Amino acid sequence: MKKHINILMAVLFIGTSAIAQIDRSKIPTSGPTPEINLGEPDSFELDNGLQVLVVTDRKLPTISMSLDLNNPPIVEGDKAGVQSLTGSIMGKGTTKTPKEKFNEEVDYLGAVISVSTGGGYVSTLSKYTDKVMGLFAEAALNPNFTQEELDTEKSQLIEGIKSGENSAAAIAGKVRSALVYGKDHAAGEFSTEETINNVTLADVKKFYNDYFVPNNAYLLISGDIDKKEAKKLVEKYFKDWKAKEAPKPNLPEVTDVATTEIDFVDVPNAVQTELAVYNTSELKMSDDDYHAALVANYIFGGGFGSYLNMNLREKNGYTYGAGSGLGAGRDYKSTFRATTKVRNEVTDSAIVETFKELDRIKTTYVSDEDLANAKAKFLGNFIMQSEDKSVVANRAITIRTNDLDEDFYKDFIANINAVTKEDVKRVANKYFKTDNMRVVLVGKASDVLENLEKMKINGKTLPIKFYDKEANPTSRPSTISIPAGTTVNTVFADYIKAIGGRDNVAAVKSTALIGSSSSPMGEIVLNVKKTNDNKFSQTITVGGNIVSKQVYANGKGRVGGMQGNAELEGEQLAAVADEAVLFPEYTFPDKGELVGAEKIGDRNAYVIKWSDTKKTFYDMDSGLLLGQENTIKAQGQEFKTMIKYDNYKEVKGVKYPMTIIQQMAGRDMRFDINTVRVNEGVVDADFE
Repeated sequence: MKKHINILMAVLFIGTSAIAQIDRSKIPTSGPTPEINLGEPDSFELDNGLQVLVVTDRKLPTISMSLDLNNPPIVEGDKAGVQSLTGSIMGKGTTKTPKEKFNEEVDYLGAVISVSTGGGYVSTLSKYTDKVMGLFAEAALNPNFTQEELDTEKSQLIEGIKSGENSAAAIAGKVRSALVYGKDHAAGEFSTEETINNVTLADVKKFYNDYFVPNNAYLLISGDIDKKEAKKLVEKYFKDWKAKEAPKPNLPEVTDVATTEIDFVDVPNAVQTELAVYNTSELKMSDDDYHAALVANYIFGGGFGSYLNMNLREKNGYTYGAGSGLGAGRDYKSTFRATTKVRNEVTDSAIVETFKELDRIKTTYVSDEDLANAKAKFLGNFIMQSEDKSVVANRAITIRTNDLDEDFYKDFIANINAVTKEDVKRVANKYFKTDNMRVVLVGKASDVLENLEKMKINGKTLPIKFYDKEANPTSRPSTISIPAGTTVNTVFADYIKAIGGRDNVAAVKSTALIGSSSSPMGEIVLNVKKTNDNKFSQTITVGGNIVSKQVYANGKGRVGGMQGNAELEGEQLAAVADEAVLFPEYTFPDKGELVGAEKIGDRNAYVIKWSDTKKTFYDMDSGLLLGQENTIKAQGQEFKTMIKYDNYKEVKGVKYPMTIIQQMAGRDMRFDINTVRVNEGVVDADFE
């Protein structure tokens, strides 16, 4: 017994010693790369072009089928939503079987059948294969399109759009692609209430007839079935499906921005910022760079331990998670994108840190540990996926639709293992275009915009472009909060009170303001006269010579100067008519729209929009008018001018600006008002 105990102790001692000698500071060396015997699916093709792939797996008495139409990109244009509507109606009964009866049959068989504009999916017990394939073919090839179903689906789709109108996440989901690709591209267009309402029942039927075709389609069947059985059933149910080529659009060319910029969409109720950086990617699955690009993206932002997530989440606590993706395009360019959601107050910091990590992977070799971990992740996923027999057929389809070498998946593990740290750095510099990226931000401007305007990436500030929720260019949003209860009426009332009150304003019958400004051409004199019956004249003279004169009276207006005289019409006449009102805030207390608040110099100002061509700005503290912005159209171009008012002085109970700064000839002209006459110095001849 003692001898047996000694032998046992010796064995334990040897084993313990071996364990103790393991160096746990080093990653264990990988064993030999496992060989995956992928096999080949059985296949055949119908006369109509439908290609069928069959993978036999008798372990369970089940069958699954998936249909992929493999269509070219689809551009819906002013009927964006027709594809979604068509797909939503499909499967809700057929022209042969009412919806309720069809659904009852599927439920009775314990099957799953779904069809859409891109194909469909089926799962069932193998003993019901014949019956279920028949139902699948009926649903796919004989959909019942009715006005009632279309109206229901349109209503639901529009309701979904409306529910996302103020959601930063929903807005980001559509504007990102629209900005990268353009709204006239298949990858950039999106549905609106207008485009959905444009869709008719005839449009739905035409879309189905145009695109639900077998020419390029693949039907994948896997499970308890062999090629002979499958072919018999597919020919039975799909041979009469008529061949037809789906329309192919001419897609616009997609390019990156010339220099990295911020594209900002203001959502005032957003509690966090939807942040994404984008550039286009020319990468294809058939490229030599493909495997190295997969590894590079994984290290940068593809996993929990990635550069991006460890920085933004673990190190700085800016977000719950951040990630990236690098697509491989087939019909058009794909994108590299890094996305996250961050607290408003750290938006600028998150952008800086994102570019810091991009620079890191482009300038510094990845560590041996990061490279080994990335490879292990890809290999583990690949091996696990390969255990699913249907994956064999899916990979066969991918090879055919992406022009890949027949050994693409057989060589996948070897190609991943062959990626070096030099490869990672090289492809990062090729596909992560930090000099030509869009930083797309959807968030609350009042919380984040001022810091963004100060932020620098590699020592440079980024230009900021502004877009609305439909990805249309727009002006800079307000970054100043407006107190609750503020309206146009309260802004105007505060202004009237600030300049002297309603009684004093009502007592003004006419005004005459004369001011001067120095210039290289000599003294410029500004003379403005107005009456309470809406007469107006503005004269500008240089060296005693009239260079410009505008007159409005009795509904007519004209402009004159060194080039002669011209009668005013249309928008120009309307603009001068507006200027003829002595105190429009008093005369029209309900006119205009409070559209936000902005900085005018160092003062916060309410912004009132009177029309598409006129805005006025009122000091949020004093109530005084600070400026007026006019939009002028000339020679087919549109440009804005600003008039600023300052240094108010009381004359006969009403305050008037003693400094007027007006943009003229591309520069600011400062007029110091030296004469203000109230209820004197104005005669009818001034308006002739």
